[in-house]
Amino acid sequence: MARLKEHFIFDTRYKLIKKLGEGGFAEVWLAEDISTQLTLVLKVYLHTSKLDEYGAESFRKEFALVYNLNHPNLMKYTYFGICVGYPYLVMPYYDSGSAEDMIGNCSERTAWRFLRDVASGLACLHEQHPAIIHQDIKPANVLLDGRQYVITDFGISDNAMRRAIYGQNGDSHTQTGMGTVPYMAPERFEQNGQPLLAGDIWSLGASLYEILSGKLPFGNEGGKAQARGVELPPLSDTFSEELRSIIYQCMSREPVKRPFADDLYKFANAQLEKQAFTTSSIHNTSGGGIKHNIDVKRKSMGMLWTIVAFVVVLLGIGIGGWMVYSNHKEKQEQEAYENAMKEFHQGKSLYDLAVKNCQNQVGNFENAVNHLNVALQSESFMETEYGDSVRMINNLILDACVAEAKKNISGAYYDEGERAYVLSYLAVAEKINPENQDVVALKESITHLK
Repeated sequence: MARLKEHFIFDTRYKLIKKLGEGGFAEVWLAEDISTQLTLVLKVYLHTSKLDEYGAESFRKEFALVYNLNHPNLMKYTYFGICVGYPYLVMPYYDSGSAEDMIGNCSERTAWRFLRDVASGLACLHEQHPAIIHQDIKPANVLLDGRQYVITDFGISDNAMRRAIYGQNGDSHTQTGMGTVPYMAPERFEQNGQPLLAGDIWSLGASLYEILSGKLPFGNEGGKAQARGVELPPLSDTFSEELRSIIYQCMSREPVKRPFADDLYKFANAQLEKQAFTTSSIHNTSGGGIKHNIDVKRKSMGMLWTIVAFVVVLLGIGIGGWMVYSNHKEKQEQEAYENAMKEFHQGKSLYDLAVKNCQNQVGNFENAVNHLNVALQSESFMETEYGDSVRMINNLILDACVAEAKKNISGAYYDEGERAYVLSYLAVAEKINPENQDVVALKESITHLK
């Protein structure tokens, strides 16, 4: 194929306007559909061998999978074609730019919106069967569509498609080199490191870290530096503890310690709703006065004051009793709140200890849940941002317990010690959510061993 350039008519239909970018094996162009005069984006896989029949069919199947995804935070591919053996995709054009434009210049509320939208899109990808791992989440791959963020460059670019494009014997770089190094999770740099769903979460955390700080968390080395033991530089405390904490969790060294995309979406959405509530104001308005005859006013005032005096006497007794009751109730609520705060911090400390030290992990998890459940009893405490933290920590403990049980379930079939070990983790998970499907299934499986 001739070299692509401005004003070139691609596949007899698309007039190229300007190159928007170039990756490892594709060029991205702003173009005009000659037949409709609509502005769109073309991604042309030029730096490849021409697709054979097998490769073309594989590409079509991958396109069909992502074409049927309808989600507000996922870009919608509109067409797939092959021009003289080279595949290309047609995508909508977003003229508001990408998240790259707000690096180093992002408010906290915008950061929560970014986290909510990208996590929502990732949740949709991760819930597919089989799951779609993006493998290249970064600010440049998140576009702004009105007031929401949209993930682009997913599905088609995975390793299966690279095999389709490069052939079954593609070189090692194309088979394992998916992604952009500064945003790649540490496990990707291990020998034969495979992409994980949790890797997308790490990349999301790294992207948000860069957007807020203006700098990449580990420079150009990405997770490779973290795998060596380099500590993540702390974010400025001008951002809330909740926002900083969730970013640090996303960028945990161990994949199992990172939150799921759906949980991230729920947490970020809750933060935005809370901010909207606390920043709203209620304005009291009063109507204009009505002009009265002065004489009528004077007569009315005399009767009015008589009525007021009588009402005050009656109310005085009631108000006095109510104030005593109200003060007592307020004191009780304050004491409950303070106690809940103590229980929360105790529970969080035990959770942190369990995560950092596997010794007596299940015992620390259990104690943490006990303290957190006490905190849950205070309504005033749960209405604060700490309420979301309690729910999030409980969910993390639940996920960790289920993961540990699944990891050791096979040994429980022939070893009594392993069986007791699995049951101890399931007991903690049951305290959090006895109706969780994984907990129920694992418990039934263990029960059948008796």
